[in-house]
Amino acid sequence: MKIIRNSWSLLLLVALAGCSSSKTMTYESKWNAPFSYVDEIKPDQQDQKSRLRYGIINDEHYVYLTLKTKDPTTIQNILSSGLKISFSPDGQKKDQYSLLFPVVMKEDRKALRRVDTDLPNSLGLDLLLDSYNKEAVWKDKQGQHFINLVAQDGSIKSKILMDQNGELTEQIAIPFSLMGVNAKETAMLGVNIKVDGQSSQSGFSPRIGIGLGGGIGMGGGMGVGIGSGGYNSRYNGNDRNVDIKLEVQLARAN
Repeated sequence: MKIIRNSWSLLLLVALAGCSSSKTMTYESKWNAPFSYVDEIKPDQQDQKSRLRYGIINDEHYVYLTLKTKDPTTIQNILSSGLKISFSPDGQKKDQYSLLFPVVMKEDRKALRRVDTDLPNSLGLDLLLDSYNKEAVWKDKQGQHFINLVAQDGSIKSKILMDQNGELTEQIAIPFSLMGVNAKETAMLGVNIKVDGQSSQSGFSPRIGIGLGGGIGMGGGMGVGIGSGGYNSRYNGNDRNVDIKLEVQLARAN
């Protein structure tokens, strides 16, 4: 009996280990030219757990990602915890580069858990997304630092929006030069798309916020927020956590 019990315990541990890790998937990027990525990139794959759809294209200078979802719990997780996308170029340290977007203030995160707002028709949501679209956090060999998403400097671009059908879209453009990548010579790029339900960084908050915890700074004491519309009572947010690991085969010009 002891041998059988030990065997079952070993099998259970193996099963749990398999469930706790996300399998790395191979993805073939598409070539960007001659169209504009904003208009033409379409998500062509979907993560079954989080129901987040994704698509990736590239040219010689940029890698572009578009992410879309209508899943209410995944949307809430992204808006209240932020989405972290890590990059691992061939021959470089794993996850040495990453983009955290949106960046959520701690006080806003607390308010997001208790304030319900009609989605997607919400003034609070519009203000929230407008705030998120101003800054992101980029990590490279020099560490983490804020980047201005509003300035037209040809650097990282990232935007998050929600349409009238309740679909959340996040679009990201990362210059290869910021990762020390020569797209003509690099064949593969590791990409990890993740929301773990935790704060973005311990003690790390953006300089821009709309005051979900106590007003939007317009003199009216107006509080705005976004909630799950009742989904918290039916779902544990952890069952929609995003953890997509991709080995992206970069496209080349024909």
